Amino acid sequence: MKHTLQNQRGETIVEVLVSFLLLMIFTSMFVVSLRYARAMSQKAESLRETAYAFCAGLYPANNAAPDWKEEKDGLKFSFGDYGEFTVDGVELDSVETHAADDENPHKFYRYSMKPKEEGTTNP
Repeated sequence: MKHTLQNQRGETIVEVLVSFLLLMIFTSMFVVSLRYARAMSQKAESLRETAYAFCAGLYPANNAAPDWKEEKDGLKFSFGDYGEFTVDGVELDSVETHAADDENPHKFYRYSMKPKEEGTTNP
């Protein structure tokens, strides 16, 4: 009996339970990270498809020009305490495109130089 009690080799039930608990915690963290990575991958794919649809609207096939419409001419800018100023010869253009699964149009803007008229010079 005395020799049996002195034999301390092996693990106690507490060590086994703690090891199993740590294994379950790390496994659940791994599963959660895989779910998050899959969700972000699907979101990235959806954003990529939307961006492709917008690019198709901005840059149509067969080198056709997008239908830019003039929004404003002679734009005014304001910089807080510095006051306002106007830039002549610059216009704001816009074009509307649609995403594949979205019925709402999205408007893109650009600044462009106003075409020079015959006999005039732009600074």
